Amino acid sequence: MVTPLARGLSILSAFGPDKGWLGNLEIAQATGIPPPTALRLLRSLVALGYLHHDKTSRKYALAAASLALGYAAVADPDLQRLAGIEMRKLAEATD
Repeated sequence: MVTPLARGLSILSAFGPDKGWLGNLEIAQATGIPPPTALRLLRSLVALGYLHHDKTSRKYALAAASLALGYAAVADPDLQRLAGIEMRKLAEATD
């Protein structure tokens, strides 16, 4: 596994539907990544457009590039087909 990639994805995953803006320490605690390492990764994710950084609050939130990844996955016809198959299996199993 590529550790920096896994850590970056772990940081992005820390932002859930119930979490808007998170600080470095909150992200470090949620991911288990040491704060100095988390800060370096956060800066990279901001530079790449995956996170916004509010300089006043010193907190981070998901940005357009992160949303684009999610939209691309949802719009994938193969994913929709596979999800449909699994949903039908689940419906049949619970009838």
